[in-house]
Amino acid sequence: MAHDDLTPSETGILLVLLAHGRRISNKELDERWKLSLTGSARQKLNNLKLVESSKEKGHGNVLFHELTDRGWARGRQELAPRRPISSSIKFGYLAAFTEGVERFLIRERMPVSDFFRAEAPWVGVLPADSAVTATTDSGGNGASATATGSARPPDAAPGAMSAADIEAAVRTAYAQLASRPGDWVRLVGVRLLLGDVERETVDRILRGMVRQADVWIVPDEDQKALTAADREAAVRIGEHDSHLLLIGTA
Repeated sequence: MAHDDLTPSETGILLVLLAHGRRISNKELDERWKLSLTGSARQKLNNLKLVESSKEKGHGNVLFHELTDRGWARGRQELAPRRPISSSIKFGYLAAFTEGVERFLIRERMPVSDFFRAEAPWVGVLPADSAVTATTDSGGNGASATATGSARPPDAAPGAMSAADIEAAVRTAYAQLASRPGDWVRLVGVRLLLGDVERETVDRILRGMVRQADVWIVPDEDQKALTAADREAAVRIGEHDSHLLLIGTA
């Protein structure tokens, strides 16, 4: 595409997918919001790599749509204040609403993915007795943590692990570090337990997990307390480097 200007309908599709954070079918788009993503509009959003569209087994020829990481970032941009691009009164309402959301996100320093969660994360920040802490050793050479052992199956070579294997390893690492479900743990400890699994692959898995109902990955608001190891272990989600992981119940 020579440009990425979006029509009001295309913007509406992005915001619906952003708000619900899951795969949504054309049928649901039509029945719930009187929207559709077909033909040139679908091709446009697919070519811009904002939306991935595919069929699901057992649903015939019905297409399902989901935001890519780029789509999440673009959807976040669409919340910024701007003059309505349509004279329709409903788009005026939309512009006013999204400006309010934008102000809230900036004020609370909240990732847009957390704002649109179906359920709120546990209240509070990393507890003082958290199961894992990241510090710099006495020689100033890196991170030490209370984590021991490995979350990766002993017979699994890093390159042979599937996405499901890596997600399972992340969940195992969390269970080893957290005293109970719902505790915040630091990603630096999780990465230590994952060993030499490829960094980019782990980051991709973490970005996918954050869209699940029982997973939260957020920045540590106390930026001054972050160690070099914390910053190195952070995963970039949207516009933020995130350092803390919480896995609870869906």
